[in-house]
Amino acid sequence: MEILGGLSTDLKDKIATTKVVIIGKEATGLITRAIRRMGFIDVTETSEFLNLSKCDIVICTCTDKENCRTVITHYNNAGVPVICAFNFGIGACVTVVKPDNSLPHFLDDKAENNTIKSMLEYTNGYSKFWHIPHNNWLDEAMKYICTPEVRTSIGEYTMTAMVAHLLIATVAGNKVKTYPKFYLSTIANDVD
Repeated sequence: MEILGGLSTDLKDKIATTKVVIIGKEATGLITRAIRRMGFIDVTETSEFLNLSKCDIVICTCTDKENCRTVITHYNNAGVPVICAFNFGIGACVTVVKPDNSLPHFLDDKAENNTIKSMLEYTNGYSKFWHIPHNNWLDEAMKYICTPEVRTSIGEYTMTAMVAHLLIATVAGNKVKTYPKFYLSTIANDVD
């Protein structure tokens, strides 16, 4: 397999022919620019939740539970995986929802309307229950998820980097964590 610029020719061809839809209002432009630089050509960016395009993979940054539920249900029925991205202000969380016709906890009736808060509480509880080291930043994240200056800098860029990496891994056919598992990233633990 010939390697050019870090990616094989086969993977570059797969990336170029993969149709990606980015749905939501948070960092969609940032994500679009990042993945286009990596070779994704057929990228549709929309905040519309009723006119959902056909695609190979979806990136969802919806913060409203009902809109997110519409997206995941639609693409679940179409057999398309959805990468759900959450901006935690000082960090981010990403999970892949496989098309198995079940909805994640952050979309159930008991969950808050704000999917970011629901996912933050879930990841924080999970980390504490399993005594995962270095996730204590999640306690601090709650105060930053409503801080525009932090959300549009640290959180958006962290989320974008995670989504781009996970998108490449998924297209390459690498094994990735799927919901209820998730990925977390922050700079909070690296700052002294």
